[in-house]
Amino acid sequence: MSFGAMYKQLFALIALLSMAECSIKEGQKLSDFLWEATAEYRQQALNASLIQGMVKKCLDPSAFGGYMVDDTVYCYEGSESLKIAGGRSNDNVTLQTFLNLKAESWVGYWERLNEIWHIKNAEGVRLGEAAKAYVNHIRNVSESQEPVYTVLALTPCAKLWPWLGQQIGASENNFGVYTSWVKENLDPESTGYKKYEQQVEWAYEAGTVTADKALEIFTTSMQNEVNFFNSVARCGCGANVPSCFLLLALLLISSRLYHP
Repeated sequence: MSFGAMYKQLFALIALLSMAECSIKEGQKLSDFLWEATAEYRQQALNASLIQGMVKKCLDPSAFGGYMVDDTVYCYEGSESLKIAGGRSNDNVTLQTFLNLKAESWVGYWERLNEIWHIKNAEGVRLGEAAKAYVNHIRNVSESQEPVYTVLALTPCAKLWPWLGQQIGASENNFGVYTSWVKENLDPESTGYKKYEQQVEWAYEAGTVTADKALEIFTTSMQNEVNFFNSVARCGCGANVPSCFLLLALLLISSRLYHP
């Protein structure tokens, strides 16, 4: 097993142990509980290949292009999942209206991106494994769970990105050729996720959503965010972690030899 695979498994084990020990407290908002319970995945996302590649200004443009093609199709498939969930929400007009409006918004994302990346139709794109798993997760939720869980499954996408932007200083720092993309997509001031959380909170208070099922779905989406970010090749020192540790060790040894 590679060092990288062991590293990922270790973090996954730590995250699972953390979630096993936590439960929602009396009076605690469901959104706060889910965010706190998946803190480890936020850190993994922050350290993921795509984000760190932009921070270090070393992300391969070809890798970025591949990611964006996958993300364009993800937006299309997300709009379709929202339509499916909306079609199953006939007993809740408020939720159905929200799902239909979000489906329209996601269609807009898809149309804008397919113009940029020259994608005629989503069916012609061979999705990477990480993007495919993410798309399948959202679709499965939209088809088999209460419709409001589709809103929940898409919340990490809406909430994690502004948080990442805040952590890396998206508004003020320079990210080379990726600066404009970071400022637009990882905007720390973006609060659209709150509308998602509001729908889920209402459903939780009404008993339609349970904390356990919500944590399961939310966690899977967070894991998929991390995996999708890591679907691009890592650049910089993180591309070869064992070598970097070896180099650091040699530097420390040299320092001790010449500076007792």
